[in-house]
Amino acid sequence: MAKRPPKPEPERVVRRPKEERKKLAPELEAFASGDHDALWRRESGRGRVDDPRPVAAIPGVKNADARAVYEARVARMKKAIADGDEESLGDQLCEARLMGLWRANSIVGFDVLADAVLGLAVDRAKALARAGRVRLALPTRLDEAEVAVWMRAEAGLVVEAGGGRARLVGENLILEVPLARAAEGLAAMGRREAPMVGQAGGRTIVDRPRGVPSMKTIIEHEEQLKSK
Repeated sequence: MAKRPPKPEPERVVRRPKEERKKLAPELEAFASGDHDALWRRESGRGRVDDPRPVAAIPGVKNADARAVYEARVARMKKAIADGDEESLGDQLCEARLMGLWRANSIVGFDVLADAVLGLAVDRAKALARAGRVRLALPTRLDEAEVAVWMRAEAGLVVEAGGGRARLVGENLILEVPLARAAEGLAAMGRREAPMVGQAGGRTIVDRPRGVPSMKTIIEHEEQLKSK
């Protein structure tokens, strides 16, 4: 009777020290720790907005919201021109430059906005904008995340409160909204701003795609299906 071959010795499992083990990606670590929306989050450079849309007029702002803000601001600037209110016009032109407002309507730049849309001589528009910047103590530029926060705030007021404005004075964002619609406007603004929480530290949360529930809801639904 032939001898059976000896059984192979089981392979030894060597557990590596913790510092040598391969780590999960940060978003998976956060998800495993209970942060159910971590998989929608993207790390980005400070002040940058990670916007995965193929066409984004202004990073971090819904195109429809950006267009609504553009239309409201152009209407206010045209009114200031008609009223001969150069101070208000200069303030708004300065804000338009900081926001890059023209992008919301696919316009090439500030010069075209001033000349073709508002009917202002470009040199005059720039001079008014410079005066407005001095008057309001505004910076010469804002980063993407700051612009997104500003435009989201104003979009909430314009779209869902029937009007309103978010002004920048120095380092302060000042809201103007009709009192009768303030509740709707502030609630809408809060919903729009929630995904931007954390952007100051270089981490921006991209909006969850429309119609997609949170990861917590997805998991709970799958667990219900398994239990049936």
